[in-house]
Amino acid sequence: MSQQQPTVTGAKSRSKADSSIPTDRTPRELHFTQEVIDTAQHYGWQPFHLRDRESAAVVRGRGFPDLVMYRGDQLIIAELKRDESSQLSAEQVGWLDAFRQHVPAYEWRPKDWDEIENVLKHGGAVQSDGKTPASARRFLGTDQMPRNFRSIVQGLVETIEDKDFDRGDRSRLRRMDPDNPDTAAFWRLLVRAGMPENPDISKWGLIIHGMALMSHGAELAHNPRISVGRALYQGGGKRIPFYTEKRLSTLLAARGQTLHRLLARLFRMLSAEGCAFNWFEMTRFILYDGYDEDCADQTRVEIAREYYRAERQNTPSE
Repeated sequence: MSQQQPTVTGAKSRSKADSSIPTDRTPRELHFTQEVIDTAQHYGWQPFHLRDRESAAVVRGRGFPDLVMYRGDQLIIAELKRDESSQLSAEQVGWLDAFRQHVPAYEWRPKDWDEIENVLKHGGAVQSDGKTPASARRFLGTDQMPRNFRSIVQGLVETIEDKDFDRGDRSRLRRMDPDNPDTAAFWRLLVRAGMPENPDISKWGLIIHGMALMSHGAELAHNPRISVGRALYQGGGKRIPFYTEKRLSTLLAARGQTLHRLLARLFRMLSAEGCAFNWFEMTRFILYDGYDEDCADQTRVEIAREYYRAERQNTPSE
């Protein structure tokens, strides 16, 4: 099978991820499964996920892997486990071993996130142990987009939203100049979450500034199921569209400091509305700007697509 790279037209919106993940699984496992599905769709994969365990029993598919995904002529299989203590059943081992004779098949846990994102971006390779051969790996880690950026973002937003987070620090993060963070709370947060090797301080300042602003207005600033585009259109639901087409066009055309200024204003607007959205998506948008324009453009397309999809859903049919 060819190693097809993800394209903008092939990328699926993360907000369309199947929300009907089995309800008999723990919250941690549910979240992990949803994040893998979100990331797969971001890189253009079409995932299939069995809705519930009862359905699996009906079709006599006990042990069948959690995810089957295709992108173009590529096909990969994945069994997801919530932690190291979760072991494969004999049926699961049988299915994975059979698939590995023909297509890449993986056993993934949260600690494998580097490999998960690597495989979903670049495609897999057939190997008996289900791992990507070293010769086929193209690690994503860079100074500007660290491989563990998702865990960094998750750690930041959870800390800022925690009810025990110092109110004074949260207030200082909201007031600080994102381009020149001048509060110890900013540095303390980055270190606690896992500071990248050579971070772009103005970008991470904008990210943390936005999280602090939106955590004030929304119960949770981060909601992986609400895309940025959808949040821009719907806002708090009081007036639609919340963010006008003109403002959207200006935002998507902006670069550098202009983009930073528009985003800081946007975060304040969303905070006042009590809104939340997917901060993984927004973080990609900010970090890729001026660094990897192909990826930045892909995120811009996603934002526009979800904005107009929300518009279509809110337009009464004639």
